[in-house]
Amino acid sequence: MSSDLINQYGTNAVEMCFGLLYVYLLHQYGLLKSPKIPDCPLDFSKYGSLEFAEQFVRMIAYGDDGKGNPSEFGKDISGGFVRAAEKWGRRDQDLRRGLLMFPYWGIPIHKEPRAQVYWGYGTLLGDRDINEHDFDWLKWDATMAQQWGRKPMVTAEQVVKILTDKMVPFQGDLKMLDFSEGNIYSEHMAKLVAWHRYYTRFWKQSLLFCDVRWPDFINLNAPDKIGCTGVAEPRFLKAVTGKNLSFLDGVNIGRRIWNLDHAIWTLQGRHRDMVHFSENIYNEVGSFGGDTRNAYLPGFEDGEWGYHGYSKRTLNRKGFDEFKTRFYNLMDWDPDTGYPTRKVLEEIDLKHVADELAQNGKLGKS
Repeated sequence: MSSDLINQYGTNAVEMCFGLLYVYLLHQYGLLKSPKIPDCPLDFSKYGSLEFAEQFVRMIAYGDDGKGNPSEFGKDISGGFVRAAEKWGRRDQDLRRGLLMFPYWGIPIHKEPRAQVYWGYGTLLGDRDINEHDFDWLKWDATMAQQWGRKPMVTAEQVVKILTDKMVPFQGDLKMLDFSEGNIYSEHMAKLVAWHRYYTRFWKQSLLFCDVRWPDFINLNAPDKIGCTGVAEPRFLKAVTGKNLSFLDGVNIGRRIWNLDHAIWTLQGRHRDMVHFSENIYNEVGSFGGDTRNAYLPGFEDGEWGYHGYSKRTLNRKGFDEFKTRFYNLMDWDPDTGYPTRKVLEEIDLKHVADELAQNGKLGKS
């Protein structure tokens, strides 16, 4: 019923979930009575009831007390929970402590960025939670296998070989799927993030291939366990549109879209110095999206591939800064500013974009 209410009122489900958690934690710790926070009209003795949920949803939708009466608190949270925390003088401390679980661009945490680093990196280098699950099943299979005491359906060594063989134009770089501590800030990881941005910008976000079904990397019914990604996508495209595009053609179109998106963010004021997680990601170990379990992913450790738990670590701020430099160099963006360069934009037929950036003093140095 709560989900129905969220849909009916057109509010953002993830924002609502983590926003309510934030308000609830403030209540639990006695912080809702802080001088800068307006009176909260919620009755927490009814927490978990449909009545409570409906009042909360209506507060967000209408900016009042959820019952048609004026409420400064309802007005504050209707504009977003990070903005509300800033108005209340709590944003920085609550982000740092992890009470406010919105680690990038005011967006709630989704996947654990200290384990599934490609998800956190892709989100932070973009403009919103990527919400693209191309590699998420890797974690679920290995993690569930660990929890239930069974073997993963595919070994880590098989997984990294099958997947990276398909990831044109970076194919064959096994280290793209190495989530060990020594690799997460490397150029290999930069390639994984880049490929993910390129593939999804075209094959998913433009052609609307199913996010759960694609890419089809692994097929457990095939003798070699190799799925049809790389072959199937162009065939479906041709069957529907008659267009003869290769899989790599699609990935390259995605690269063009990604660069155009980044140019827009640059015009809006994006600079590499702004691209950082909240301090909580650097100071406290992960919790697997609020869960206490560990997230298992492929890692090359002690000379062999295996699945290892990587949630229980922090990211290193200096390491992430070094990763950004490697990523910007891979993109052919200016590593000092993060701005796109004329070289890359003209290479992908976006000269007019380079000209616009130059006119606004936002064109990177090649």
